Amino acid sequence: MSPWMVVVMMVVSGGVMAFQAPINHALKTQVGIFESSLISFSVGTLALILIVALTRAGNLGNVRNASWWHLLGGLIGALFVTATLLAAPKIGVTGMMVAGLSGSMAMALAIDRFGWVGMPAKPLDLHRVAGVVLLAAAMILINWNTGKRA
Repeated sequence: MSPWMVVVMMVVSGGVMAFQAPINHALKTQVGIFESSLISFSVGTLALILIVALTRAGNLGNVRNASWWHLLGGLIGALFVTATLLAAPKIGVTGMMVAGLSGSMAMALAIDRFGWVGMPAKPLDLHRVAGVVLLAAAMILINWNTGKRA
């Protein structure tokens, strides 16, 4: 798969992610914040159980060889989904997405630079830093009047 196909795949999946908070918010009105997060992750878990059972790709038994920090992805996802449930109705989906993306991009820059969590280190360059700075500016502009609209 070409690098640009991967970019397109991520743009599409990012576009779909914009629906997650409003959908979970609608569910939250029926069942509550943490219950909505639980249901969201349970549905995802059931889908993945089905995919793993049908494809038999990989080896779940090897999880016993994983380091403790290898298991943090699910916890991070649960924290993010719960944060979106609190943020979306307060600052809107656009404000929530750009704020979350700004935090993700700033940390991604550090992960790439220092090669944390097993990723190969990549040097900082002007284009990458400028992109993160511009995203931070977008976050500020998009959320500028958030408190005044509420």
